[in-house]
Amino acid sequence: MRRIVLAVGAALVVAPAGLATAQASATTDAGAHVAAANWPVVRPGAKGERVRTIQLLLNQHGAHVTVDAVFGGATTTAVKDFQSKNHLVVDGSVVAATWAKLVVKLKRGDHGDAVRALQHQLHFQYGYKAVTVDAIFGAATETAVKNLQGKHRLAVDGIVGTATWQAIEA
Repeated sequence: MRRIVLAVGAALVVAPAGLATAQASATTDAGAHVAAANWPVVRPGAKGERVRTIQLLLNQHGAHVTVDAVFGGATTTAVKDFQSKNHLVVDGSVVAATWAKLVVKLKRGDHGDAVRALQHQLHFQYGYKAVTVDAIFGAATETAVKNLQGKHRLAVDGIVGTATWQAIEA
């Protein structure tokens, strides 16, 4: 009988901790879901750095869009093609689901149009003048990324994943 009481008592001590962990996980997951919705919506007709980033990311994925920071007909067509290939809603607007497929995880040593997009944002939008827009993820780009991650209370690892891209595009 005493063993049963001890076992039940131990279960009551462990169960609430397990429930708290599950609740914390649910809160974290819900928070991640809410964060995923924080991408900007960019529609045909838009102009500026976000459009330039979209164009460069599209090119990284194989499109051949002129990078002019204007969301015109060719960019709209490229977005729709990208959305279709990635089983997304094909409407030509860049919303959270499209951003999530469009962004590319980047780290030191990477190169290409996605790096160029990152560097352009860091240099011209955020004022990291030491960052050269050369499409090569080197030391200066990594330092700027780490600085930006720290300012946005992200993991300071120099790797540009979804959360860092969101911070950049916010």
